[in-house]
Amino acid sequence: MKIISGSNITDVFYKSLEVLQNNYDYYTNDILELAPAIIHVEKPKERCLLIPYRNNNIVQTIAETLWVLGGRNDLAYLKKYLPRADWFSDDGKTWRGGYGTRLRSWFGGVDQLKQVVEVLRSDEGSNRGVMILFDPEKDISLLFKDVPCNNWIQLSIRENKLNMNVTVRANDLIWGFSGINFFEWSVLQEMVANWLEVEVGQYYHFTGFLQLYPRHFERAKLMLKHRIKNDIYTNSEIEQTGVDLSEDNFDTQFLCFFEIEQKFDSETNYLIILEEIGCLESQFLKHCAKIMYSYVLLQKGRYDDFFYVFSTIKEDYYKISAAYNYKRLIPKDKKEIIDMLDKLLLKYEINEKYV
Repeated sequence: MKIISGSNITDVFYKSLEVLQNNYDYYTNDILELAPAIIHVEKPKERCLLIPYRNNNIVQTIAETLWVLGGRNDLAYLKKYLPRADWFSDDGKTWRGGYGTRLRSWFGGVDQLKQVVEVLRSDEGSNRGVMILFDPEKDISLLFKDVPCNNWIQLSIRENKLNMNVTVRANDLIWGFSGINFFEWSVLQEMVANWLEVEVGQYYHFTGFLQLYPRHFERAKLMLKHRIKNDIYTNSEIEQTGVDLSEDNFDTQFLCFFEIEQKFDSETNYLIILEEIGCLESQFLKHCAKIMYSYVLLQKGRYDDFFYVFSTIKEDYYKISAAYNYKRLIPKDKKEIIDMLDKLLLKYEINEKYV
């Protein structure tokens, strides 16, 4: 068993990539594998991965995280941000293995998130704060494309800190662990810690197979070749937007958020949508909504509107990560926008070393 421990997402990602490249256990169907592996993250709130050649899109990660927390599994929302989402769908309309519905309404019934919070609120020493994502009755079949990779989550409180254990049957290091899974679960961990008025503790990620696919072999070499020593979390001047979603009106907040999000790709005036976003109670939801809206405007070629909306977003790790990704998407003739992004990135020393 490989045990990979590090301070944050950047640290464990580089270490995992290095082990997969140089000391893998198996080479199965052209896939490099560690089997099994545990990834331990000491600071789960440091969840934004911004490194050269990774080419990840923080907006897609944010959008999918909110989709899960909001209890959804439909592709109507998700495909705006992840165009490849239907590759993994069995019916072209949903992800049958989507974590949102399984967490919030286990096949039409149990809200596992609320149950676990109540367990831990009743008994801080409990080891029963468990949520299940894999259904042996429905998911064991080999006929499905979409079967949950993440299978089991445990939350526990020790020494006034909320720790998280996640168990995964198999995990793509690029699209899975670093693309969404660590981000979404660490957001949930921080949110529940706030509800229970405890600190965020450790994060442990066990996977039966940690994998690197052939589609990422060349990029993996480039990422290691251009490895950075200091990531954005070494800059103490950058703010961290906390996950301040309220437990009392959690579902209501998400209903409002999803109603506003439906208008992002409409022709509604951007000032009206910004005003509606401003009515959201949670600062975290407001912040994420603005970043997501800026991305949709950019994708639709509404560059003037994008410029205004992006300029209204508070500077933090999420915005900086988005700006870094947007640099790849902006046409070269949009000099004013490029200059705005460059100014932001250079302010926090995200320079040519990041390529």
